Amino acid sequence: MIRKLLFWSHLIIGLLTGLFIFLLCLTGAILAFELQIVDYAERESRALPPFPNAQLLSPQALLTKLDRQTTGPIQYAEWFADPGMPVRIVTKNRTVALLNGYTGASLGSGATTLRAFMLWTTKLHTNLTTGPIGNWLISIANAAFAFLILSGLWLWWPRQWRWKALRNSLAIRFDVTGKARDWNWHNALGFWFLIPLLFICLTGIVMSFRPVDQWWRSFGGTQVLGPSIAPTKPAPHPEPATTWPAWMHRIQQQYPGWRSILLQNGASPNQNGLLALTVKYGTFRQVTRSLDIKFDTRGGQIIEERGWSSGDGSGRARSIARLGHTGEFFGTWGQWAALLSCLAGLVLVYTGLALSWRRFFRPGALAQ
Repeated sequence: MIRKLLFWSHLIIGLLTGLFIFLLCLTGAILAFELQIVDYAERESRALPPFPNAQLLSPQALLTKLDRQTTGPIQYAEWFADPGMPVRIVTKNRTVALLNGYTGASLGSGATTLRAFMLWTTKLHTNLTTGPIGNWLISIANAAFAFLILSGLWLWWPRQWRWKALRNSLAIRFDVTGKARDWNWHNALGFWFLIPLLFICLTGIVMSFRPVDQWWRSFGGTQVLGPSIAPTKPAPHPEPATTWPAWMHRIQQQYPGWRSILLQNGASPNQNGLLALTVKYGTFRQVTRSLDIKFDTRGGQIIEERGWSSGDGSGRARSIARLGHTGEFFGTWGQWAALLSCLAGLVLVYTGLALSWRRFFRPGALAQ
């Protein structure tokens, strides 16, 4: 009785939300490597120094050049380990300007069309580009997908554990067609991608429903895993560093292997000579591989480091949900898992709808 009730609930909910789930998986697949795709599209913007030993311009000098090109408050400026990469200035209205860090020359606004497409895709993924109503529809579809995954596991669970039956529902077969192929792919992909798809759905539920988000944050608590620390690494040179190139050189020496250095708001040192930056090692949003540092520009020393573990539990819980949803929390392999899971989700929707079509519309199907 329970199995029959779950089967019809699984089928009806799948039919009602299938197209929305298909859209979620399609847009999720597109966005899985969003930042890497944009970065690759902007690879032609090179910012080589005009002559050997050229000095980097200070953020203030770069922003002076920028004022003629864009408007809006600065969100961050980012320098890259690759010496040919331009300095990327991002405003809070999501416009981008690429500048030669040595001359301040404009290298354009990057892949503006691609960035606009990714922004539109993000809105489609989160609210169908329609606002609150679309957001509710997407949230309900995401919750329905979680139910379909769990009920699908129950329906998949063999009544008798026989290898022949398990083999047909675990191994993806390419030697069958029609209903047999749809049944096999629906069961096999549903089994192998159950955990990542369920994780994606559950993190989506956290972000979609405020009470769930508040519970998840409170579950994280306020505990700090590791306090901020004053690094014991001495400055590589005893003399003070008085210019932006010297500051950057000190930071680069003390954090070998860095991928990019980010300066929030394009700010200059405060009245105490402290400069707040973020040093990134991992992929674009991999918060576990980045450090927030405070640099004493007067003494040329890193006086504080704060990693992911230095934040409170509530913030860590939120970052797990937000960046775990896209796989970015786990780095490149997590993004690949998210991409493959979204592609598997597309196949699950198609095969589920195909099986339902045969059940309702093929002659004699309902009598079976």
